[in-house]
Amino acid sequence: MTLHLVFNLQGLESCLQRRQPADPIVLMGDGTYALSQSDIECFVLREDAAARGITSNGKNIHGIDYAEFVELSTDHNPVVSWAD
Repeated sequence: MTLHLVFNLQGLESCLQRRQPADPIVLMGDGTYALSQSDIECFVLREDAAARGITSNGKNIHGIDYAEFVELSTDHNPVVSWAD
């Protein structure tokens, strides 16, 4: 299963066109802005969302810290970055 790392809104659009339904998505950096525009199930780095004043509350949103991010990264292959 592929892990998708999304770094901005354009990257999310590209990711959603190509990913498999069961592939997890992690919103990071400016990708956290997608939280207000999307209802997809995803992970979000809490620190990145907080730095941008965005809350990661939502039934489909799973806030993670860097240790959990590393665990996701090691559990999935390949890991694809999206920053179109």
